[in-house]
Amino acid sequence: MVCDMCINKINDSKINSFILPYSIVFSVAVCFTSASSASSIASTKIVTQSEQIPDDKQLAQLGEQKTDFRQGWYICAKAEKTCTMWNAIKVINVDPYKNIKYHVGGLNLTFPKGRPALASQNKRLKISLGMIINYDIGGFIGPDNKYGQDVSGSRGYIRRGRFSLGVQYDDFLLTISPEFGEFFRDTYNLYEANLAYKGFKNTIITIGLFQPRSSMQDAESSTGYEFMERPAIIDVVRNIAGGEPRLAFGAQHFGNGYMISAYVTGQRLGKPFQQNFQNNQIGGVFRTAVHPLATRDFDLHLGLSSSFALHGDNKKYGISARQDAQLWLSKQYIRTGTLSGVDNVWSIGPEVGFRWKRAVVQSEFYNVRLGRNSSYNEYRPNFNFKGWYISSSYTLFGQPRSYNKARAIFNPPTGSYFNPAAGQWGALEWDARFSQMDLDDRVHSYSPTGKFQGVQGGKQTMITTGFNWYPSSHMRIMLEYHRVHATGSKGNRYNLFGRTSNFITSRLQFTF
Repeated sequence: MVCDMCINKINDSKINSFILPYSIVFSVAVCFTSASSASSIASTKIVTQSEQIPDDKQLAQLGEQKTDFRQGWYICAKAEKTCTMWNAIKVINVDPYKNIKYHVGGLNLTFPKGRPALASQNKRLKISLGMIINYDIGGFIGPDNKYGQDVSGSRGYIRRGRFSLGVQYDDFLLTISPEFGEFFRDTYNLYEANLAYKGFKNTIITIGLFQPRSSMQDAESSTGYEFMERPAIIDVVRNIAGGEPRLAFGAQHFGNGYMISAYVTGQRLGKPFQQNFQNNQIGGVFRTAVHPLATRDFDLHLGLSSSFALHGDNKKYGISARQDAQLWLSKQYIRTGTLSGVDNVWSIGPEVGFRWKRAVVQSEFYNVRLGRNSSYNEYRPNFNFKGWYISSSYTLFGQPRSYNKARAIFNPPTGSYFNPAAGQWGALEWDARFSQMDLDDRVHSYSPTGKFQGVQGGKQTMITTGFNWYPSSHMRIMLEYHRVHATGSKGNRYNLFGRTSNFITSRLQFTF
């Protein structure tokens, strides 16, 4: 009945297309949390006995305390006078699906954290399903018809429409993920299809089509990004030998305070990548990180990432960068154009991350080098392009970002299930980022005959800020403001002489 009332209110309202998705999400959130709250409260006694919840004596030894908010627990420092969602170190929700179990033939059907899963009686065979839906909308603030090229307007589309099937037998895991988002229309609607082996401690060996993680930001899940999209430099780096769906083989291992991963990669699947340099290319991705400082209030991350690619069917390569957003793919403000004689491409750079209580700051810097061969009648110099970003996030309420030692990243915030009647609002995070990508090199270099030998692709600087709201572990709403300034890009019809633009973007995310 509650859900029917929600939907009827939406249908009776005259809401424009920009606001309608939020109304639907808000209604679904209320309906979902109303249904889950009753189940959560009923399961409280069972979860209290779980090893997840330390008793008061254990918490006292850690200098912590807990508060029962009926749907779960807030855990805070002992020094806090009261323990609420505003100062919680950790949020532990009652799993409303914990006690749901069915028998289907010889298999047990359960729903861990809302994800359907089948398991044999001996637990050797496990089958699970998952889903990610991202609906993105955005628009420029005011028209921009500078130099005759229009970059105004707004649009909305499904950024990700991904379903995941996982079949595990003992230590072998087969994963197949079809994708119906807009970017995968020319990649046979496939995000990944691979086989992993998990028989060694803290180690995963994978072969097939997947995304080898090429940087700290790239190692994060799309469901937990601080912003809707990665910075421009991260996209440039991951496209060298990473990105999805990429044919690859390699392993990732972590231990007490360190992580290391290495992959050998081939070309990406799909028509857009079966051309120029990347067709039949061979490359690799390497990443290592240490976690030298880990306390209740502090985390320090230090790392190094590198990617390389050797030439494929020919020696042409080009780099372009979007405005740290994927809504306007064709409106690239900076790009090098197609460069000839490219023999190899590689990148290397450091990564740093630091958490202090509820605040996280992270940064990466990369140099991208194009090694070129000269022809018998033309000198072709090597090119170097640089990019970096620094981002910060602060969790206003809910559990702040925490360090994930297996992937050497910071996990997204966690909040209580959205239930305003009980004073629970999930988790809310504020984020800010400054990023820069420079595609200029040798801009004053000319041959003895007067031929230009450099690249004037342009330099792009972006400032982004926004909020992420997590009404539950299955839902997220993102709202961001972007300001981009780019210098002139030679031969680029969208940015011949430089541009400055402002736009707003938003994402509605559903996962299980």
